[in-house]
Amino acid sequence: MGEQIHRRLPKDFVEDVINTFSERGIGRNEACELLGLSRSGLYWWREKYLASTKNKKEFKLYNRENKPTRFFPKEVQDFLHEELYYITRCEGRFKNKFNFSFLAEQAEKKFARPFLRNSIRRFALRHNYYHQDPKEKKKVRIRFETPGPGFLFQHDTSHHIWLPLTNSFSDLILTKDDHSRKVVGRKLIERETSFHHLSVARKTVEDYGLPLAYYVDEHSIFRFVKHKGIHVTYTVGKDEGKIQFKRALESLGIGVIYAHSPEAKGKIEKQFDYFQRRLPFLCDKYKVKKISEAEKILDELISFYNEKHVHEETHETPNERYKKGIREEKGRLRPLSQEIDLDYVFSIHYQRKVKKDATISFGGERWKVGKFPKNVVTVCFIPKKKIMIFKDKQKLREYHL
Repeated sequence: MGEQIHRRLPKDFVEDVINTFSERGIGRNEACELLGLSRSGLYWWREKYLASTKNKKEFKLYNRENKPTRFFPKEVQDFLHEELYYITRCEGRFKNKFNFSFLAEQAEKKFARPFLRNSIRRFALRHNYYHQDPKEKKKVRIRFETPGPGFLFQHDTSHHIWLPLTNSFSDLILTKDDHSRKVVGRKLIERETSFHHLSVARKTVEDYGLPLAYYVDEHSIFRFVKHKGIHVTYTVGKDEGKIQFKRALESLGIGVIYAHSPEAKGKIEKQFDYFQRRLPFLCDKYKVKKISEAEKILDELISFYNEKHVHEETHETPNERYKKGIREEKGRLRPLSQEIDLDYVFSIHYQRKVKKDATISFGGERWKVGKFPKNVVTVCFIPKKKIMIFKDKQKLREYHL
């Protein structure tokens, strides 16, 4: 019989053929040929047609929507009508951009029960909000599998219009455990700097411990950085930001792996697809123009992703998979020693030579060291917070900004 009849033929055509056959206008074999049905199929549809005529009901080829299990309660229908109406009527880049997975998540948050993406898609089709694009295709996903939590953290930046009403690009930094797909670090900022990456890494290792390695994009995220001080702008040149990040992690015994091929780069960037389909839409819907407000929405999205989103490859939520890996002793995370000076590790390091008067120049100002003239010292800079001066990891001075 091939495809279902409602996918092959218009209802009016089917109705006319069955009616003509019932009135003996055409023979059985001709009706079967016209409708692409077997003999038993033809008689089944004729019985259905005659019953609908007798009971004065509409003759339908596709009856799934009539089953009680396919109906949503009124409050859910009202919610979906409101959301779908907004998508079809809103102005700007999100008009008629349907994301049924996201709508299912929004419904789950509101009604505290799971919803199927396809159920909401069918609802949108039935009520003429959405018309399927025949060009829609499933994405190809290629990736490797790591053995347990903390074996590898993926870390990357997405330069994207996250707040559409600002009409400007901003940067979202994310860190994700490769094994569980759990988002373990994040920061949304106007423009990434090497210190922002260091800050995200610091918070991540404080919260979760030390992974075996980080996997980062070689070409985009650690290239350039500016820090504006009170009197001067501090600039880190090309590649120095990448070096700062690598220096900090390797000092903790964490390896840094750089993506060299387009395929590898694409793999680590796929983590952003989920949030690119959600955060800008919500920021646009709720008229969000400030990073601080967008971060609140982002935190809710990350929380839902970690706790409720069932990954299509693992068939588990990230939190479930993460906890399962730890429980089964597959975890590779190591504890962070309390003796480690995190301010020293996760600050921007500069080398300066001490002058004869036991001072150094940094940021257009003179800073007193007190000793080691003509020796090289390390200036550890935490933007808007403090400057520390070290000699062989021994702190000599600390100045608060």
